Amino acid sequence: MNKFGLHLVLICLIFSGCDNDEAEFPELITSAAQQIGSTSVVLEAEIKETGSIRPIRYGFFWSTTPGLNIFNTANKLDLGQASEKKKFSIKLESLSPNTQYFVRSFSSDPDYSKIYYGNEISFTTLN
Repeated sequence: MNKFGLHLVLICLIFSGCDNDEAEFPELITSAAQQIGSTSVVLEAEIKETGSIRPIRYGFFWSTTPGLNIFNTANKLDLGQASEKKKFSIKLESLSPNTQYFVRSFSSDPDYSKIYYGNEISFTTLN
């Protein structure tokens, strides 16, 4: 193979290796709380990218203190598994009136050994 052919093969390998639009890790966006009542709220989030992990588990954490992660909150709702991008929502009930809550969407690999978080939002229930 001549020098030109070797460069051509190298360029093709570089471009084919970079042509993958798939994200390496899951990416989530937690939306603003909807239909806020005195004891309930509707939460929504979107899996923008699943990353290379398939399937991923997904759901929400919530608490009355900020900085949510799997280690500091007992309130976790696992909504199942997904293999592609999607929006998901739930109606969370049995909340306390006039209380500020913090919510964060999450995804993980099937055994929870790696957790990926969406942004954290907050809302206050009505009186």
